[in-house]
Amino acid sequence: MSVGTYNYRKESRKISLSLLQSIGFQDQGFGDILDKFRIINNRRFHNVTSKYSFPNDEIEIGRMELSHLLLKNAYGSNFSSPVNDKLRDGISVLDVGCGAGHWVIENAKDYPNSTFVGLDMSPIFPTENKPRNAGFIECNVLEGLPFPSNTFDFVHQKFLYAAFSEKQWLQVIKEIARVLKPSGYAEFMEVEPYPLNAGPINKEISEKYVQYHKSNDLCLGIAFKLKDMMDTTKSFGEVKIEKRILAVGKWGGNFGELMLIYLSMTTESSSALMLECSKQKHDKMFKTYFEEFEEYKSSFVYKRFYAQKRQPFIITD
Repeated sequence: MSVGTYNYRKESRKISLSLLQSIGFQDQGFGDILDKFRIINNRRFHNVTSKYSFPNDEIEIGRMELSHLLLKNAYGSNFSSPVNDKLRDGISVLDVGCGAGHWVIENAKDYPNSTFVGLDMSPIFPTENKPRNAGFIECNVLEGLPFPSNTFDFVHQKFLYAAFSEKQWLQVIKEIARVLKPSGYAEFMEVEPYPLNAGPINKEISEKYVQYHKSNDLCLGIAFKLKDMMDTTKSFGEVKIEKRILAVGKWGGNFGELMLIYLSMTTESSSALMLECSKQKHDKMFKTYFEEFEEYKSSFVYKRFYAQKRQPFIITD
């Protein structure tokens, strides 16, 4: 993958290397670990039984890395849970739906005394050239996490809004609570599906996106429901929410321009499955889509949810 000319469509602008490097974008060599996947509209998707709507090709790995760097920049850290001191001392950490492993690898380097395990149903994570305290497992969380109860001090999960039904979300939250130690922290990060101040084409694409997921029984609006689901399990104490409203487009400066690139890549990735129209109409729609973020000064709402697992209630005589 050439970072300096990283194109998400033929008509897309070239992204300057300096702009990407300003937030730490690197070519980490994930391309050589891709294996056999199904091809849909010239995009490569995971070859397992799942409703997950994003590809897992080199373009998608680049999108994941850009996402990781942008959100770390927006929040000022890779997580919001108060576990920094414990990570420095040494604890066990699980990242569910780790993708290409950017979050795991970076944190493993930052906290060498802790152990980090990444888990994903699609093996696009690195198998070598990784920190000694980082490891990866190919596993579908819906089949259960392959760990005993009370194993991890911190469990992290990010951007699986395109993966689960509402019922499955509750199942996953309960499973995460199971493998989390008492007093350990669980943290989830999701994004609201509709942009703020959206233009007409942006609204049209967003609605098609929502309807596609709804027709496949996927809970795209999990950012509105996650706190209540965590409360429903009765496994956690107070659920705290840290929110960021992120500008999209040049009106938001360099960060806003990179957000536009990232969100355009996100829509492009998902449109391989969702938009049934001619190439001419598709290209015209996306050209307007990109322009509207600037014209309407659109933004997206991102949320981190984190809470501590309750101590077991012990009845004494």
